[in-house]
Amino acid sequence: MSSRKLRRQAEHQARKAARKAGFPNITTQSATTVTPEAIAAAIDQVIPDIRLSSPSVTATVSPARAAASRENGSKSHGPLTPETQSISSQNHTTHGLARHQNGTFKLLSCENQAAFESFKQSILDEHQPNTPTESILVNSMIESHWLAERAQRLQATCLDLDTGVITDDKKFNLYMRYQTTHTRAFHKCLTEIAKLRKEKRQSHLGFEAQRIESERHEMKKAAFEWDIARKDALACQQLNILTTMRIEACKQNPNFMAEYEAELVKRGFQVDGLGAAAHAA
Repeated sequence: MSSRKLRRQAEHQARKAARKAGFPNITTQSATTVTPEAIAAAIDQVIPDIRLSSPSVTATVSPARAAASRENGSKSHGPLTPETQSISSQNHTTHGLARHQNGTFKLLSCENQAAFESFKQSILDEHQPNTPTESILVNSMIESHWLAERAQRLQATCLDLDTGVITDDKKFNLYMRYQTTHTRAFHKCLTEIAKLRKEKRQSHLGFEAQRIESERHEMKKAAFEWDIARKDALACQQLNILTTMRIEACKQNPNFMAEYEAELVKRGFQVDGLGAAAHAA
């Protein structure tokens, strides 16, 4: 009999004897007073000679058994080196559909290493990961698809090849669940890669649009400045022509400047004495 059962039996007998002797029922007291010490005191007061005839709670161990336990304990404590630990970690591997030690992926001895490497390279060539995150997602896709295919192959071991009847429902359902899990993991990684690359393209396009808009603004600004410069050049050209004409007129007519200024005043311009005119206020 276990120590827990012995303790409960002793407590029950103590409460029963206490009720018969007229002592207060310890089960009705507050939780703070119902302690192992209180129960032991009740046992000693009511039936001091009560000692169960069953084996003691702390059963003694024979010297021979203790020596045998010490000898067995000194022999082996499991694998100690990394190599033996790696081997022993795969002792319970039955199908390999769950991730192996530390969640790592491992091929089974019955699987073709060359076929896996060829499949892996084809997926890498298709998606061409450019960042560490994309590499993680692509590798997870490769492993998940391989595990889903493994689960599908294992389902065939649970069928009668002649009739197609399922011979082991438990294993067949297990392999079906693993196939669904790894198939979903494959498509989830594929979706994440597409999402990352779409965001990267949108970010790149946004940057390009901003750069193009900035260049367009600079071009408009430069065109406006060139237009101002062209108009200034035309005005200077017209002034040069007028100055040349005035010089020629002065050569031909000494009174030209006086007549010219009088005409300007007549038209409402103010003359500064050098032939320059401005509108009167």
